[in-house]
Amino acid sequence: MGDIAEYLVRIAYEGELAPPSEKSWDVRAGDGRKIQVKSRLVVADARGTQQYSPFRSWDFDVCVFVTFDAFSYGVLQALEVPSASIQGVAAAVPHVGATAARVQTKTPFLALDGTVDVTQNLRAALDHLD
Repeated sequence: MGDIAEYLVRIAYEGELAPPSEKSWDVRAGDGRKIQVKSRLVVADARGTQQYSPFRSWDFDVCVFVTFDAFSYGVLQALEVPSASIQGVAAAVPHVGATAARVQTKTPFLALDGTVDVTQNLRAALDHLD
């Protein structure tokens, strides 16, 4: 799902995908911002939580967290969160690497400074693929 999420973000932000060897970001938006993209398949209204893949560096401006419905693959939610806000809530993952940090699907992103709900933008990008 990661490649699909990155492609949808590229469309929604009128940007370009990062080169394959880029570690810190996935899409350069049309306005020049570097965007990291994290995605998960989830069961809507499930009580459990899942972890996004860990961050290994912070050389990006914002991250777009995309959750897809596990059955329909529709975009359930997409949130743009500034790097600094993520760093404030991310938990260290020492066994992965010294700088690795992780957040979960139940992290209260909407309560973080600078978070923008971009769900409709990514749904429109998905509709554009039809």
